[in-house]
Amino acid sequence: MSSNNKKENPLVEVLKVLFYFLLIALVISALSACGGGANEAVPPQSIPITDPSASDGAQEDAGFIVESEASLRATGSASPAQTYSLIESVFGEGSIEAPDLFTGDHVETAHIIEETDSTVGPHFVFLAHRDEDFNKGVQSDRQRNEIKTYDKSDSAVLGFEGETMQFEWYFYVSSDMSLSSKFSHFFQLKARNSSDSNENGNDDQPVITLSGVEKDSSGKELQVRHSVGFNMDGSRTSDVYLLKTNWGDITDEWVKISVQATFAEEGSFSMQISRMEDNVTVVDINEPHIDMWRGVSGEDFIRPKWGIYRSVAELDKLRGQEERVKFADFVIRKGTP
Repeated sequence: MSSNNKKENPLVEVLKVLFYFLLIALVISALSACGGGANEAVPPQSIPITDPSASDGAQEDAGFIVESEASLRATGSASPAQTYSLIESVFGEGSIEAPDLFTGDHVETAHIIEETDSTVGPHFVFLAHRDEDFNKGVQSDRQRNEIKTYDKSDSAVLGFEGETMQFEWYFYVSSDMSLSSKFSHFFQLKARNSSDSNENGNDDQPVITLSGVEKDSSGKELQVRHSVGFNMDGSRTSDVYLLKTNWGDITDEWVKISVQATFAEEGSFSMQISRMEDNVTVVDINEPHIDMWRGVSGEDFIRPKWGIYRSVAELDKLRGQEERVKFADFVIRKGTP
């Protein structure tokens, strides 16, 4: 009786197995050559400043051609030392002006900490204490807890004459925060001049400030101010208000703030503030012809500052409880509008 189940030669079976293994190896090799490995390691950046034009060409964002970008994002660290190190890795050593860093000031507690929430994730919390905090170690009519870029920062985060920059961040402040009729600044664009000359306005007054003020007649007010600096005789000029609006428009929720400025005598400035919850724009400032330059030499620049810088001249208007102001995801870009 004949059978159709013929047993194959053992050598043929071995060759089949080898063929299958060879085929699998060729497929894996082809995928690796194409960079398709899902677990492929990406080396970390040693400098948190990127140059889009060095790779895929300049990037365009709503008509703005990005030439460089720097970002500062919280990691959620519980270590103040790591938080301060992170900030200085982007803005430069010495870029933090917190009371705990100055002898004779409120050194017992860290004034910039990190927390995490479900809306923005890790973020920075700036603290202010009415009765303990001074101004960089000096007891005066004001107190300061800020971060800034300055002459030791990378040039990518400084604005030189003729340059256009964008600044973006997320911001949270409580409606319960106490304000005075003087000033409480949360963001500034400030000039740094190599000379004390008043020829072009000096660098004493901030060019732009975002502030909260307590008005006797209308309650708390959000303000954006512009200054042209000192007069030639050294007298101080009055601020021009680009915005006065209800403080409650931005409180008790995260908002996104976007700024674009061209630093020139005939410069430009815009600021938009939108609520994250519903993406409604509550502040929209556009000044296409505005004096945004105070410099007198090629070494001069404009730099951003964030935090809490406030007057304590009206101490009775400020509550004794710790004040907390939150910031997240700072981005600084240079480019062409």
